[in-house]
Amino acid sequence: MVVLGGLWAFDLAGTIDVRLAVVLPSLLIVFGLALIFGATEGPHSGLVVAGLLLSVAVVIAAALPPTFSGGVGEREFRVTEQARLSSTYEVGFGDLRLDLRDLEMVESADVAVSAGAGQITVLLPPSVPVDVIASSGAGEVDLLGESSEGVAVSRTYRSESYDTAEVRLSMVIDVTAGAIEVTR
Repeated sequence: MVVLGGLWAFDLAGTIDVRLAVVLPSLLIVFGLALIFGATEGPHSGLVVAGLLLSVAVVIAAALPPTFSGGVGEREFRVTEQARLSSTYEVGFGDLRLDLRDLEMVESADVAVSAGAGQITVLLPPSVPVDVIASSGAGEVDLLGESSEGVAVSRTYRSESYDTAEVRLSMVIDVTAGAIEVTR
């Protein structure tokens, strides 16, 4: 449990990316080894019950869609240089905030932002033409002041000068369950 807590702390700090599909099977291996080595000392019904519950959690984690990758917790990115702009930003469960207000763009870019469950907030650069597609499987989408909520919600926005601009930003933002807010 100490190792799990340490991994989670590193994940929240942004040092590593902990995924349920890796952590849960690893814990199941540890429980299995504890049962094997402890078998000579008698029954360990507590470990057996915990192992069974963990087995169910492993099956559920394996069945989750790929949008639940990206770890757990809050993610905050403030990008000011295009060299530091990633093509993808994601969180499994939690909040993701992408601040591009001070981004100096020198060439066009495509960015995908996703969350399994939680809140996505994107702050767009004020002078860059954008094309944004934002969708939520269940929740709310607020795209530059235009809001919709419900199941399978999708909103799009394209700047008037997008097609003729030399430098532009294209974004696809998706949350399985939760909210999206995009502002300038």
